[in-house]
Amino acid sequence: MPTAPDNHDAHDYAERIRERLPRRLQELREGMKLSMYALWLKCGVSRDTISRIEGGETIPGVHVLARLAWGLGVTLEKFFGGMED
Repeated sequence: MPTAPDNHDAHDYAERIRERLPRRLQELREGMKLSMYALWLKCGVSRDTISRIEGGETIPGVHVLARLAWGLGVTLEKFFGGMED
């Protein structure tokens, strides 16, 4: 039976995702040749929110992440897949 990670391991994993999220969103958006404004028009997440996420100022919830992924034409699995070790 697999051993559950201790709190330290889980915290470290969450921190790596938090650190990589801004760059991953920017990479996907630029790869689709979308401005922040164009992504806002596609998915309804404001340009200001996109800017704050890419700037590392805020961490979006699942609902916002799902909308961004949809606007980028990727699944959440693919969105996060680029951030794994």
